[in-house]
Amino acid sequence: MNSLRALGNVYNRSYNKRPITTLCITNGILGALSDGLAQAITYHDTHARQLPEQLQQHKEQWPEQPAYDPKRTLRFALYNFCVAPLVGGWYMVLDRYFPMPAVGKPGRDITTLKRMITDQTLFAPTSLAMFFTTMALIESGSWQGVREKFRDAYQPALIANYTVWPAVQLVNFKLMPLQYRLPFVSSLGILWNAYLSWINHASTEEEKVIEEQPQHKQLA
Repeated sequence: MNSLRALGNVYNRSYNKRPITTLCITNGILGALSDGLAQAITYHDTHARQLPEQLQQHKEQWPEQPAYDPKRTLRFALYNFCVAPLVGGWYMVLDRYFPMPAVGKPGRDITTLKRMITDQTLFAPTSLAMFFTTMALIESGSWQGVREKFRDAYQPALIANYTVWPAVQLVNFKLMPLQYRLPFVSSLGILWNAYLSWINHASTEEEKVIEEQPQHKQLA
């Protein structure tokens, strides 16, 4: 408990001096942890059943995964590092437009609900679109890769988002101070980010197999 309190004090001091830098570093570290967890999942075992059907049609043809891919973790960490100011700014916007009444005053539950609905209606689908667009451009370098990523992975990820994040954000917006909101969702979101890393990678491998099939037919 003392260690957690000391860590919280270090975070608060850093946030008070350099809020954006603190959010970026914290989110980048948590993003790296998420991808490390995702890479611990074996894509060929029973966990593959949790993937959408369209992302496991050719899973038996996926190449064997290396023990660990540091470049993939670096991509995910850098993405989380770079989007931290945007997410932190979004929470500030919600605070400005939906100010929370003082403790004991009426309206706190309604304000929390307004923040959550706005977040999940506007920011959740946009942030997922930004994630898959960025990852597709990094991995494939083409807009065709972006279209394939949206076709295969966006809708399943958005549906999964709505089964998890409304409840998390209700707690976040009602109980967490502004400086803790991004670390809170990123910490609880380690499993969620692992899922995003997992489904993004599965989509990439599936598309590689599909693209190679015409070449194999021509050679045959």
